[in-house]
Amino acid sequence: MQKFVFFLAVFFWSPFVFGQQSDALPNRTVAAIQIQTNRNVELLGFAYFLGYEGRQLENNDTYLRGRAIRKRDWYGYGLGLYRQYKTYENSKHLAVVVAFAENIWLDYLIHLLIQLDNFPNAKLKDEIRESAYLRFSAKRDPEEARKNAALFIEAMNQLYREVDFDTYFRQNQNKYANALAQVEKGLPDKRFIPALEDFYGQRFDRYTLVPSLTIPTGMGFGVSYTVQDKTPIFHVFGPFGLQNFSNESNLDMGFDDRKHLLELSTHEFGHSFVNPAIDQLPPELITGTETLFIPIQSDMANQGYTRWKACLYEHFVRAGEIVIAQNLGNHADAQRLRTHYIEDRKFIYLPAIVEELEMYNKTRTRSYQQVVETAMRKLLKTVPEKSTK
Repeated sequence: MQKFVFFLAVFFWSPFVFGQQSDALPNRTVAAIQIQTNRNVELLGFAYFLGYEGRQLENNDTYLRGRAIRKRDWYGYGLGLYRQYKTYENSKHLAVVVAFAENIWLDYLIHLLIQLDNFPNAKLKDEIRESAYLRFSAKRDPEEARKNAALFIEAMNQLYREVDFDTYFRQNQNKYANALAQVEKGLPDKRFIPALEDFYGQRFDRYTLVPSLTIPTGMGFGVSYTVQDKTPIFHVFGPFGLQNFSNESNLDMGFDDRKHLLELSTHEFGHSFVNPAIDQLPPELITGTETLFIPIQSDMANQGYTRWKACLYEHFVRAGEIVIAQNLGNHADAQRLRTHYIEDRKFIYLPAIVEELEMYNKTRTRSYQQVVETAMRKLLKTVPEKSTK
């Protein structure tokens, strides 16, 4: 996956602490995966295409890198929305949304919006943690951030009313029904959540898939929050491929790919397990290994990972994908992922990390947090002496 700022095609994982790790999990009934449409997410994606991406695509005949697919076809649904609602691109409410959102990571915005009531009646509730809106202040001033976040939310409320987004949902309910049905048909089997929880030694209170028609095709985000000691986690994602939405009797909204849904869900849900473990590492393990970023910095930047810590998140999440695929009996897929990530995507530190995770997976004598630290100390030993001074 790429990482992206609201206006640029890059994407970043935020270091929220989502829950506590444990060495062993008590017996319990595993919660089923929920599937839902989130109206706030849909309006955010709509604002993205209306405020920026739509006019970039309208007369764009370029192709996706390495693929024989035009960008405007790949993002066809969003482009269609732009053309349909083009008269609103100079909306004063949209301008406010754009002004606040242009320097904030999209996953951060989604993390905030999923905690709100539905637009057009959303407001910044008192129980929402300060970390969820602090980036609305460039100087990280809580009072200014709360004020700006409230202005952003109200502008989204007003934009919803202005374009009559209720009518949009009514007119497109068949498309959303098709998307939900495709995801339901491709749901991972009942072993999936236990496999995640068993491997990472941690659990969350709810697992929700949020397919979106307005989030750009090929993009996905893992977000979660904690309120009153309950932590649900979400996988918010756009379509997987080209869509067919011109014929209501033959809809294909682009989510009909069971294997991709499994692998993407393992990845996106995985961030909520992995990121806190990386965040809890001794700081010297992050700073001491930073020079390892140099040989892969260009390849990582092309994928949107511009910081060493973000690169570490991705390494450990992808290493977890490989081992979990093995645990589910998908050995060919595990090998395919390993080869693709190391050779094509240049995650060159995966072999050392996977080796540690596989030993942990066999013995379970340590916690996941402990094995992450062990793997990082192993990487630290590979740093040339002069680079650590």
